[in-house]
Amino acid sequence: MNDCQTTIEQLCGCCTGITLETPEAISNPPALPAIAYRVGRYATFNASMLAELSESAFTPLQLLSTRDSTDFSIALIDSWSVVLDILTFYQERFANEAFLRTAVDQRSVYELSALIGYVPSPGVAASAILSFTLLNAPGAPDHVPIPQGSRVQSVPGPGQTAQVFETSAAITALIDYNALPAQATVPWQLYGSDTSTWIQGTSNNISVGDVLLFVSASHGVPSNTGPGDVHYVVEVNVDSNAKMMQIVWDSELVSSFTAGMTAQQVCIYVFGKKVALYGAQAPNAASLPVSTTQYITGYNGSGADWDFDQYVIGSQMINLDASYPGLNPSTDVPQWIVLTYTQNGYAMTSFFPITVAAESNPNMYTLTTKTTQLTLAMGENLGDTIGTQIDNILSTYVSATRNVTAYIQSTQLTPANLPLAQWNDNPAYAIPAGMQAPVAGSSLTTPGAAPIAAGQPGLLIAVAGASITVNGGQQIAVGQPIGVSGLRARLQVLPSAGATFTPAQSTASLTVADNQIFLVNVYPPTVPTGGGTPNWSVQTLSGIQGTLQVANSYVQLLPASSSDPSAGEAAMVNAVTVDGDLTTLGLLSPLNGLYDATTVNVNANAVMATNGQTVQEILGSGNAANSALQFTLKQPPLTYVTAPTGNGTQSTLQVWVNNLQWQEVPNLLSSGPADRVYTTSINASGATVVRFGNGTEGACPPTGQNNIRAVYRSGIGSGGMVAAGQLSQPLDRPQGLMSVTNPSPASGAADPATAPEARASAPLPTLTIGRIVSLEDYQNFALNFAGIAKAVAAWAYYNGRCSIFLTVVGANGATFAADDPVIISLTKALRTYGNPYVPLNVVSYVPIHFQIVANIDIDETDYDPNQVMAQVWQNLGNAFAFDQLELAQNVAASTIVQIIQQTPGVIALQLQGLFPSGSPSTTVPAQLCAAGAMPPQGAQMLLLDPASQGNLGIWSP
Repeated sequence: MNDCQTTIEQLCGCCTGITLETPEAISNPPALPAIAYRVGRYATFNASMLAELSESAFTPLQLLSTRDSTDFSIALIDSWSVVLDILTFYQERFANEAFLRTAVDQRSVYELSALIGYVPSPGVAASAILSFTLLNAPGAPDHVPIPQGSRVQSVPGPGQTAQVFETSAAITALIDYNALPAQATVPWQLYGSDTSTWIQGTSNNISVGDVLLFVSASHGVPSNTGPGDVHYVVEVNVDSNAKMMQIVWDSELVSSFTAGMTAQQVCIYVFGKKVALYGAQAPNAASLPVSTTQYITGYNGSGADWDFDQYVIGSQMINLDASYPGLNPSTDVPQWIVLTYTQNGYAMTSFFPITVAAESNPNMYTLTTKTTQLTLAMGENLGDTIGTQIDNILSTYVSATRNVTAYIQSTQLTPANLPLAQWNDNPAYAIPAGMQAPVAGSSLTTPGAAPIAAGQPGLLIAVAGASITVNGGQQIAVGQPIGVSGLRARLQVLPSAGATFTPAQSTASLTVADNQIFLVNVYPPTVPTGGGTPNWSVQTLSGIQGTLQVANSYVQLLPASSSDPSAGEAAMVNAVTVDGDLTTLGLLSPLNGLYDATTVNVNANAVMATNGQTVQEILGSGNAANSALQFTLKQPPLTYVTAPTGNGTQSTLQVWVNNLQWQEVPNLLSSGPADRVYTTSINASGATVVRFGNGTEGACPPTGQNNIRAVYRSGIGSGGMVAAGQLSQPLDRPQGLMSVTNPSPASGAADPATAPEARASAPLPTLTIGRIVSLEDYQNFALNFAGIAKAVAAWAYYNGRCSIFLTVVGANGATFAADDPVIISLTKALRTYGNPYVPLNVVSYVPIHFQIVANIDIDETDYDPNQVMAQVWQNLGNAFAFDQLELAQNVAASTIVQIIQQTPGVIALQLQGLFPSGSPSTTVPAQLCAAGAMPPQGAQMLLLDPASQGNLGIWSP
């Protein structure tokens, strides 16, 4: 009995011998990435054939008892097992290629997709806005036509190839539109609540303590009787760059000065000399012998001072304490005098226009010096405590000669345009007094002569909101692109801020010094989900890019310096309002930067352009007898541009036969024998094949010699994603053109669909069936739109109503501005194929980079630590690659631990940090959350920061 045999039954099966193992049962549950379809493998085939040698059904083989592998018969069985293994392997491969989910070969995916009418995306060309600058020189044309299709070539960077862009529309460029200055000031106005204003010039001889006279005027002519007001200068600030100065006075103006008085309605004077009335310098009569004073005019009795009540009623004349040349009043240049009187707590102030200034010698109070005698007209007695009669007022002042101060030699000040110092878009940041509001958000304003109240709706107080105002620009149209350039505003970190700066591609947070200055790259700053310290995208003065983490209360924005590097971007106009010389341009998308308003210029000689160069090519000769005529384009790839179509693309191919243009159709099934149509497809090498009809389904091209030609553009995909400023070489240069550039990087490009992308997208058209009804339809339609890699739709309450909020992601994780051509085309297409009355918002996703910090214990006995660490980082990169992630997907700490722990050579690890980039934290949350759509912001996607690789260290317990 065998050792494994029991007394009741042989249970182990070791003595049963070999049995038939083929054909193997085939069972595949749903949703497998690959199906099993092999009825056997080498081992099972070999075992089954050997088993059948002993079967009674095969009598002739019963005497073949050898199982030695060196025997020819057994060797034949072994060989045939190998053949069957190969056959079943390929049978399984063929079976997998028969299903869209499991197909691997690209052609299989494309052919299976074609069965349901799906055509893989051919890709889409990049788009960019080009700004043209004309030559501003004597004799140069003031307007230059730039035709559609004008070519501009990029200056390639390392590892890049030159890209050609062509303008999408014709424009007429104007010299005046080279650089329209942004509004940094508003026409001068005065408010009763004001305590400061700006005047022209920097050498007005104004000092602290000087007297200012404000007088109401009509058409710039001051009113002799006011109303007016008198104040004292308490501060003077000079702006040498702007050639103007700010004067600050002691208190608000009287209520007579209403809001928004212009330079035509009020005049401002400053007085150059402070003097006294005649007699103020006389010795006190009480200190002189009576014999000396009793016969002199003004004698007031023994032991008393002079009687100064010597005003002559009706004369309207007063005498000053000395002779003051230069007082020459005239109608064109009026002169004023301000009189003030203070005694025993009583004060009085008056101002009068001077009508005559003459030299006199009153000979009173023992004084014999010559004086200046002024004849005055009725002015205004501020406070009006003694009536309005000029004689009563002047008599009061003369009687109190020793306590009266007179201010003469008035000079009228010329108001300057007021800086835009109020910033409505500023939530918490300090800006210095008098600093002009920076340009930010989605509005700009440039100066003009039209009087606009500082609080008037539509006026740019700070460039934020949805408008940009330029001086001129009345011909700018809705839908026109513009280029914006200027110097970035500076950010100063106030003392005791506790701010940190993290350089790009680094995990080390550096302490920021008190009053350190940065240049603002992006505005507004980002705030971590759930709140926290804002993160600013900034650049140091030495050019280091990075993230600044600082509380709002410790931020002060400063004007740019002339040594700062210039920056710029492009924008799209979606509204135009003209008000005199000012043109307000509404912007479709907010500006990314924060600019010093005094440096901003708008280039309105801008036009949209797309990647791809025009090719004119002879395809060949027509042949009416050829029912399968086809040609291949010689300069692939064919350019497709974004468009509001079902798949988001529009071909640039035009086919002409005998100078008649034929039309492209998706297929020839519904075409008749006389229809001049053709179809296109992309072959395995990426070239476009043009196919004509067979005479029944579509016409055959007539016979001719080289009578078929094509006009198309060549170039597509991510190669066209050039950086800002790279498109600077005009290949077509009309007379008068000086330069061209792209203020913003190119966007919207997508490469032709790969097999995995086609596999994922092929079912989508069958779900929407050419119409958009449900929320899921909006998402599926967007996923099948060229240039869109990921999308998620949700219902959201936004702008006071429930609407569809669609978050989209560009190819390779690219973000979109609201004015991106892909977003515009997608929005139009959604409204075309869906209900146009359903509120819809299409926004870009928000990429949030996160970092991890971990110490890893490695088995250094059997593994190379460096290779293990490299493999750990590769595994993390693969797990958190863009293609593997979804919008609003959280990152769990346990997932990171699992990925690292499963790497061969890792013994243990300590996960010490999991946080958004720029917000270091020593705590490790159970998961890092990505927010869904929160209008007006799209859904977030958590992306692994490459800088995290430096946070992975080797741990030695």
